[in-house]
Amino acid sequence: MFNEEMHRCFCNGELKKISEGTIFNPVFLQERKLLGKIVGEDFSEKKMWYMGASRYFYDGEAHLIPYVNWYKEKKHLEVANELHDAVTIEKDYSEYMGMVEANLMYIQGIVYEAEKYICDTYAKYKPLNYQPTVSFSGGKDSTVVGRLVRDALQDNSVIHFFGDTTLEFPETYDYVGCGFRKENPSVPMIPSETENDFFKLCKVFGPPSQHERWCCTIFKTSNLNKELENLPGNSLSFIGIRHSESVARSKYERTQEHSKISSQINAMPIIEWTDYDVWLYILYKKIQVNACYQLGYKRVGCWCCPNNSDWSMMLTEIYHPDLMKKWKDMVYEFAVKTGKTNPDEYYEEGKWKVRRGASGLDVKNVSIVDTACNLSDRARNIISNKKIQKDFIELLKPLGDIKTIEKTDASYMSFYDHDKSGEYRKCFELIISFGTNVIKVLPEERIDITNLVNRIKCQLRKYQFCIRCSACDSVCPHGAIDTIHGVYKIDETKCVHCKKCIAKFYNGCIICDKVAGKKGQ
Repeated sequence: MFNEEMHRCFCNGELKKISEGTIFNPVFLQERKLLGKIVGEDFSEKKMWYMGASRYFYDGEAHLIPYVNWYKEKKHLEVANELHDAVTIEKDYSEYMGMVEANLMYIQGIVYEAEKYICDTYAKYKPLNYQPTVSFSGGKDSTVVGRLVRDALQDNSVIHFFGDTTLEFPETYDYVGCGFRKENPSVPMIPSETENDFFKLCKVFGPPSQHERWCCTIFKTSNLNKELENLPGNSLSFIGIRHSESVARSKYERTQEHSKISSQINAMPIIEWTDYDVWLYILYKKIQVNACYQLGYKRVGCWCCPNNSDWSMMLTEIYHPDLMKKWKDMVYEFAVKTGKTNPDEYYEEGKWKVRRGASGLDVKNVSIVDTACNLSDRARNIISNKKIQKDFIELLKPLGDIKTIEKTDASYMSFYDHDKSGEYRKCFELIISFGTNVIKVLPEERIDITNLVNRIKCQLRKYQFCIRCSACDSVCPHGAIDTIHGVYKIDETKCVHCKKCIAKFYNGCIICDKVAGKKGQ
């Protein structure tokens, strides 16, 4: 609730409601140039505010500036060179400061609450050896959280982890390396990079869609997981997630003790803030943010994200035509490869954004069968397509501690783990003649043979189809899995046999999850 009395004092007693929404963002000069082209007016000297859903406030009232037809008719390409070649970045926020003055008590109140939350949360977890860190994307929300954390803790040495997906906007890289660094020269910024090539993986998985977002697992979580392993303690990660961003995030708790990474606790200081609050804080603190916002982007993430709006796609075609051509060529190639009847329509209408499952890709053969084994009534043979070599032992480690006896005919591997009663004892035995396609499984009487066989099949599918995409690295809550150094490796000193990695994805593997041809498709 804004302070109405403060508003009346500032506005000479007059108070007029403009919007019921939570968005009222400054519109910078470069975006005003584009808006002027759309409607045929000169907005360069106007003070404008964005209200969401193509609505803008100027000249004392709200206006709708529809752009979709203008974009679909490719009129933005007619002015692209003019806009691209003369980009103006405003660094003086003076003309927007009236909003700050009118809401000074309000912004000071929410800042006090956010900084108190930061201090209280750190005080709670510091004795448990948690180090404060900031998950930094280069967007406005993480920039605001970084400033709040440093001010609250009075510490400019808080590590900021920059999640570099390799698909960031050029402006993001420039901001992280220059803009943010210039304003905050002493803040340690650590990039979490990946060795994967996004466009090569698109040939395997197809382009990411709103239903098939394999990219987040591979290009975000796994890299951050690896970087956090180098901390001298656990990570208390302050992140810029807000409830108003999406339906899914509206259900998030402010502090998450159970995250994708077991050594990390997520804390969200601005979870209840609106877009308006974030921009009010940026103006209040005079923070220079990513130049993408001055171009007109409402959110900053991967430039080819399937969740990007038509407005974002249009801006990228204007300011980064080379990137969009590369993306368009890839989607066209995928459309042709998968037999789409109209590749132009598939791209232009954004149908790639809503594709599901294999969607025409060559379906992987994931047939791994099990049959009765003559060694006992409960024993089973599991038959794989790929001949099993000794490197498969790495994928067996999550099933328990392994004790192996080598004989002339085969390797006899006994697996030990704690059962439901907490007793540590033998669970099952595998007999493998390496170089063949068969694994013999001999479970103890108390073991569910069906569940055990299915777990081994999951690991075999990973073994058959592994391209070291690093998806498995991201799902281990203890950071025990490493695929980015050329082989699939599990660190036995970190693996606790929680088995969370085994069936995380459909059939055990993210490739099977995306291109295996699930039932009903």
